[in-house]
Amino acid sequence: MAARAIWKGELQFGKHNVGVKFYSAIEDRSVHFHLLHEKDGAPVEQHIVRKDTGKDVPKEQMRKAFAVGPNTAVILQPEELAELIPPESREIELLRFVPASAIDDQWYERPYYLGPDDGHADDYFAFGEALARQEAIGIARWVMRKKRYLGAVSAVDGYLVMTTLRRAEQVVSFSGVEPAKSATPQANELKLAEQLVKSIEADFDPQQWHNEYRERLYKLIEAKARGEKIKPVRVPKKRAEGSLADSLKASLAAAREKKVA
Repeated sequence: MAARAIWKGELQFGKHNVGVKFYSAIEDRSVHFHLLHEKDGAPVEQHIVRKDTGKDVPKEQMRKAFAVGPNTAVILQPEELAELIPPESREIELLRFVPASAIDDQWYERPYYLGPDDGHADDYFAFGEALARQEAIGIARWVMRKKRYLGAVSAVDGYLVMTTLRRAEQVVSFSGVEPAKSATPQANELKLAEQLVKSIEADFDPQQWHNEYRERLYKLIEAKARGEKIKPVRVPKKRAEGSLADSLKASLAAAREKKVA
């Protein structure tokens, strides 16, 4: 089945526009449960209630408040919040281009594939080729579903990808995390660490790593559906910690044994 676009807009740089369609690049694979009553299995649901009386509060009677002191809060009315919502637009404004190496991992949030809109394929692939050749990333902003986004558009294998970016106030500085000079690794520890890195070098293959909790959960669900029981997984005991050099030697030996096996 063909992928379905979730939104469409126009990349704008200067007087030139490139129509694009947004496709989600990730999928939520979390396990979702229904809530049931313990006694008879009847479905239950959550309600918003008053803390003092426990009575239900209709949605139209709810108000949002922001605490400004121990016993003081500012109450915001729905119409006041509605005025803050940015106007709908299909424009994706490209603000500037930066080197691909200029953005570190902590700034990236959620990726979207961009596909060419009808009649814009030539411009789309030309733009992607230009980004790839210059090893550049475009910084863009747009409004989608009543929310303003900041993002980075890049070229991946000839196609465009838009990844939303976190704002400056969301990214925590590395200040205070730097190791002290006294913690500089010894020459033998550094050599062992380099050997360990080389011993398990390989291509990145995401298919090798599974969500073990999700797999065990589905096995439990399937077994219970068949009326069976499964044995609980025993967690291995944690080994006593030694020096960094000892730990690296043990890791290196384990990596070699794994390769031989």
